[in-house]
Amino acid sequence: MKRWVKLLVLGAIMLWAAPAHAIVGLTGSTWGTVIDNFNGDRFQTLGYLYQGVDWYEKEGYRLNTYGAMRWRLQSNDGTYFNAYGPALGVSVKKSFFRFGAEYYWEYSQSDNHNGRALIYGDWYYDWDLLKFLH
Repeated sequence: MKRWVKLLVLGAIMLWAAPAHAIVGLTGSTWGTVIDNFNGDRFQTLGYLYQGVDWYEKEGYRLNTYGAMRWRLQSNDGTYFNAYGPALGVSVKKSFFRFGAEYYWEYSQSDNHNGRALIYGDWYYDWDLLKFLH
């Protein structure tokens, strides 16, 4: 129940603050994978859903705050492996690079929950070789 209250409060803050400031963008993304080795013992999925607000932009750099939901689930030994939870963060983005800090509330199947803070750098770039070769 507490996690839903946290998510609702985050959503309310973002909706309240949005009209008060000139928002540059409402960027979001999702990533996920599903794996099955057909042995009957290892079906798994993991991924995230991310929604952010870009508050400021200068020379291609954007200041972004975001909320995310992360998960990892596995049929074999799920008690150890399964975890999910919300995250809040702030980042600076340019092109396909993003650097920032995040706090992630992790809940596991055994009802343990841990919070962890992290600093990260990541990138994403997609291409089409057919367009490149023409």
